[in-house]
Amino acid sequence: MLPRMMATTSLVVLMVGCLLTSMAFASSLNGTVDTAGSGSITIKDDSGTLQKIAVDSAAKITLDGKTSKLDDLKAGTSVSVETEIKNDKTVAVMITGRSPQ
Repeated sequence: MLPRMMATTSLVVLMVGCLLTSMAFASSLNGTVDTAGSGSITIKDDSGTLQKIAVDSAAKITLDGKTSKLDDLKAGTSVSVETEIKNDKTVAVMITGRSPQ
């Protein structure tokens, strides 16, 4: 009985581990647009560092609450960028922009 329980427990632990490693982990980044277009966005984050991020072709992009295109995000636009890891690459999957006042 004990060996069977240990084998079942090991199998469950292995399955959970595989599930966790295959999940895409999301993160977010805030800052202002430096450049945007041609499938990527470069933003100056809150610490002043420029970060270039590839933008997924299916990314949801909004500007001032309206559906927008990557090219509509001009330098100085405040953005919040949600990223995920897809095919071992970090890509933006959602970009929310606010025009400068």
